[in-house]
Formats: sequence, structure tokens, C-alpha cells
Amino acid sequence: MQALRPMDPCLAVGLDEGDPARADGPARGAGPLLRGQNRILRMVAAGEPLSLVLDALIRFMEAQSGKALCSVLLVDASKTHLRWASAPSLPEAYNQDVDGLRIGAVSGSCGTAVHRKQPVIVSDIEHDPLWARARELALSHDLRACTSAPILDGQGEPLGTFAFYYREPRAPSSRDLALLEISCDLAGIAIERSQSTARIEEVLRARDNFLTVASHELKTPIATLLLQITSLERLQRAAGSMPLREIAPKLGNLERQGKKLLKLVEQLLDATQLLSGRLEVERAPVDLTQTVRDVVGRLLEGVAEVAPEVEIHAEGPVVCEGDGFRIEQVIVNLLSNAWKFGRGAPVEISVERSDSAARLVVRDHGIGIAPADHARIFQQFERAVSVRNYGGLGLGLWVTRQLVERMQGRISVQSELDAGSTFTVELPLPHEQVSPDHR
Repeated sequence: MQALRPMDPCLAVGLDEGDPARADGPARGAGPLLRGQNRILRMVAAGEPLSLVLDALIRFMEAQSGKALCSVLLVDASKTHLRWASAPSLPEAYNQDVDGLRIGAVSGSCGTAVHRKQPVIVSDIEHDPLWARARELALSHDLRACTSAPILDGQGEPLGTFAFYYREPRAPSSRDLALLEISCDLAGIAIERSQSTARIEEVLRARDNFLTVASHELKTPIATLLLQITSLERLQRAAGSMPLREIAPKLGNLERQGKKLLKLVEQLLDATQLLSGRLEVERAPVDLTQTVRDVVGRLLEGVAEVAPEVEIHAEGPVVCEGDGFRIEQVIVNLLSNAWKFGRGAPVEISVERSDSAARLVVRDHGIGIAPADHARIFQQFERAVSVRNYGGLGLGLWVTRQLVERMQGRISVQSELDAGSTFTVELPLPHEQVSPDHR
């Protein structure tokens, strides 16, 4: 966040009652300016909505200037356009037309200021080449000059712009330049505070959604376990003893629900360790091919009759560097997903080696994932729209990505709706196996 600097002697002189620059507007001393700044900061500290803070800031600076009409535009999420935020004194039609202004080297005062990351002074819009694309728009609203400065965050990246417009061709006075600098500082504080609050609210919403989903997902297997146990007890009391053919299905259901409950709890524990930074990952040579064969064999044991077919493609041993236990976890997560969403079709697992990485590829032929959801599925508590009716905590792929990245690898997905999904995991090779060209 930009720090609001104490008023230095030069600035204080420039804004003092005796400064000739005040001839451009009503007399304003340093005292009223400091009181105005404090009022804006109190609004920010009180959590007032950003729109109200910016409106108050603009009206205060317009009163201090006496000549300028002020505007704030914000950089959009794509970092390519500016969106209207506040300009209470500018014509509404102009504000609507400016909303969505492209950031660029020749894009009026505001779009150019963000592009350059420095103030842009245009004293005559009618003849300045920076306004070539929007000249008629500005002149039609009797806007003849515009000085704009970027509002920067703590890392020096633009958050938006603060602009001073004038009704006649003119350069900004030294007083207005000082006011513009103060305006950018105050606006930056307000915008960053607002964005931080929005991020906190987003995290809280995600937490609440997660707790709702987790409660439901955990409640289902627990309730099923209790019902099955109650049913067994009732049958035992009624019959004294039960035939094996009646016990076996119920015990099988108990086992399935118990395993589901265990998996959910393990995901929660992994997520907790990852978020707290306590999850440890070892680095040692691991035979990826053999690990895949071991995991598939273990998962298929006892369920081969009902589980989809798994085809393993591997020409021979492929050794990577990583944590054997965590690599098994990655394989289990990806194979479980492929079974869950694969519509019962065969699942293919390939193990390959390139000059720089060992590659694990898991391919299913199921419901697929829309391209717009590819990034979402690797985020915490998020699930693709196409799979939301299948249950789950929205943690599996997030945990998988975290594990892969902690082993210095990467994971990606290729998928389209109704066309299946292919997940590719790349893990580093042991140092002595890496081609010299890739070191």
C-alpha cells in the first residue's frame, strides 16, 4: 500500500495561503488540506464503501483546486482496460463512454498514464495526438485539457488513474500537481483497503461453502454407517443369528462407507498440513512405472469385477525424483477421479520419460471439463460446473497440485465437455539423468 507521506516543506509552501498558485482557485492553506486528508483516511479506516470514499475525495480536491473536474478510473482484472469508478462532476454520458477505456501508448491521458506508469499532462486536447481516438468525445462535452496520474500499489503496479479535467486549454498549476499527488496517495490507500476487504470476504465465503459441503459429505457416510449398524443389530435380535448371505452385503456397504469417510478425513488432514506449511516432502529416486503398477494393483484388489478397466502403457522403468508416498497419493487421486467421472469406460495410464522430466499421463473418456473450468479445478474448495452433482470436497485436485509442485513438478489438464480428460504430471529426473542441455 502506498504510504501517505507527511507534507514536506516544499509542498507546504506550495499550498500555503501566500502561494501565487492559489490565484487559480479559492484560497486553501495547509491546515484545511490536512484536515481533508484526515477525513478521507477516517472514512477508509471506518470501512466506508470505496465509491463513497472516492466521491468524497474527488469533491474535496475539486473544491481545493477551484478549476478542475476530477475522475477516478480503475484497472480491470485483465489489466487491459480502465473501468469507471467515480467522477461526480463530469457528464454522465461522458462517464459511460469512457468506461472500458483501453490501456495503451496512445489512449488519452488516463490510458497512457497507466501504460507509462507516470503522469501525463495534456494541456490542449484538441491538438494533442494522445487524444486522437477520443478527441471528439471530450470536446463534445466541453473538456479541453486533462492531466492524469497513475494510482500505484505498494509494488508499483497501477490500480487506476486520478485525472484533473479542465474546461479550457491549460496546463495544471503547481498547486493542482501537488493536489494530484496527494489524491493518488489517498486513492491508492482506499483502493487497496477495499480490495483487501473483498479478498477477505471471498475467503470467508469459500470457507463457509466448504464447511457446508464438508458437513454434507461427511454426514452421508456417517449416517449410512449408523443405519447399517442399527439394521444389523435389529436383525440379530430378531433372528438370534443371521445367514452369511444377509450379513455380507451389509458388511460390504459398511466397508465402502468407511473407506469413503477415511478418504474425506485424509483430504482434510492433508489440506490442513499444506495450509499450515507442516506437510513434509522427501526427495529421493522413485521408480514411477513400478509405483503406478503397485497402486493400480492395490486399488483393483477386491473390486476388479466392478471397477473400470485400467490400461497401463510403459516401456520400462522410469525413475523420477520425489516422495514415493506422495507420488502414490497423486496417482490415487487422479485414478479415482478418472473412475468417478469416466462413465465406466477404460482408463489409460502412461508413464514416459523426456530429456528433462518423468511424465505420468492419466486419461479417461468421461464427462470432461469445460475449458473455462480448467484453472478452477486446481483451486481450493472449487469444482468444475460439470461435476458438482458428483459430490466431493473440492480438495482432491488442489491437494494433488500442491504435492506435485512441492516435488518441483507441474500438473496440467486437457479436456472438453463430453470428450474426456487428460491429466499430465511432470516430475523432475534424478540429477544424473538430466540431459546436459536441460540443466
